[in-house]
Amino acid sequence: MSRRKRKPRAPWIMSIVLAAVLVAAGAFLYRIYPEYQRLRTAQEAREREAAQTAAESTGRPVPKPVVAQLYFARLVEGKQRMVAVTRELPSGLPPAEAALQELIRGEVPRGCDRPLPRGTELRGVRVSEGVAAADFSEALRSGFPGGSDTEGVTIYAIVNTLTALTGIDKAQLLIEGQRVNEIGGHLYVGEPLVYDGELVVAHP
Repeated sequence: MSRRKRKPRAPWIMSIVLAAVLVAAGAFLYRIYPEYQRLRTAQEAREREAAQTAAESTGRPVPKPVVAQLYFARLVEGKQRMVAVTRELPSGLPPAEAALQELIRGEVPRGCDRPLPRGTELRGVRVSEGVAAADFSEALRSGFPGGSDTEGVTIYAIVNTLTALTGIDKAQLLIEGQRVNEIGGHLYVGEPLVYDGELVVAHP
């Protein structure tokens, strides 16, 4: 009498084990991310200090770090607002680009949120005659969650951050290289915008 062959269990067992490992790894990374950001910031500070020391020892002029005002989203009594955070920008990028990259990828202050929709990418920034044209991916518009205050925070987090930099008076928003009239249907962004502090609150 022939024996019935059993179906191998290894493939689906391995799938379950792999899924469990991925979930555990994701949870671990989520928990250590703030610590990673803190360590990265400290490492960048040490690198800047070492570069400054090296430059001073050779007698070369030491470029001063650029300090910017970055505007992050903050929920205040159920309403979307934003706060200004003073931060030294990482070297290696023009200040306008570095400041916007901090909004997208930099450390988020405690109690705040990123002002730009998830998945937004900065395609570039061009500064000419006091106007900074900031070009973003389509996610800035397609990922917008809705709400007039939220739209105001998204737009003016960009505008206020840029106009706080030396040499920039206005900011023009572009999406995929093109001017657009709005990103959420509430505010007109078809022309260069100036600083607006209506939604800005004090950082506690």
